[in-house]
Amino acid sequence: MARNNGNRRITGIKSSTLALFEGVFGSIIGLGIAIMYSLRTTVEYTEATDSVFRGLAFGATAGIVSIIVLPLIYFAFGWVIGYIHGFIFNVVAENSDGLVFRMEDAKD
Repeated sequence: MARNNGNRRITGIKSSTLALFEGVFGSIIGLGIAIMYSLRTTVEYTEATDSVFRGLAFGATAGIVSIIVLPLIYFAFGWVIGYIHGFIFNVVAENSDGLVFRMEDAKD
């Protein structure tokens, strides 16, 4: 039988850790979008040029740049938004007595 450890109250978090989490999450989304953009650009350049190799070269170049740059941009925006979320959470949690969690031991 699980033993109840009681309630725990969270009244604040470290904003930089939430910012890092949201930044990494944003960069993963940015990478997915960049890969889709890369594929679309490669196909468009291949169809638009007379040479398949020239189309692939121009499309791959644009795609590789987007795969490097877009996740960095998404990380930066995610980090800023995460830091703001952390700050707002701390202000609200401190003024509203925080969040109460009920903790129990895991059942095997």
